[in-house]
Amino acid sequence: MQKPLIVTLEASFAGLTFLPWFAWASNSLNPKLILHADQVEYRVLRTRTRPYSEIARVDYRKAPGTENVVLEFHAAKMTFIANTGLVRRTREAIALLHQQGCPLSDRAQALLLPSGP
Repeated sequence: MQKPLIVTLEASFAGLTFLPWFAWASNSLNPKLILHADQVEYRVLRTRTRPYSEIARVDYRKAPGTENVVLEFHAAKMTFIANTGLVRRTREAIALLHQQGCPLSDRAQALLLPSGP
């Protein structure tokens, strides 16, 4: 990956690993998810960067009107949730995260299959 992928988001959320559908903070004004060659850049309340090696798992969650990429980090209780709004955007982001060596949940793996959701 040479040029960063700027993932268009409807909103971003800060969640908790032990409460999958709970978010303690959200951002629908200027959410951010950028996949760089060596790191991920994201924003809920403030912009953060982390190397791909710090991502413990990439998950996929869907609810009415939402398509979500969920990033869980090693030794962290917080998650980053990115609502892309479109399954195509979610699939592209998860595919690139997978190419960077990030482990995928069963749901995220299923999304990448030709017969995926």
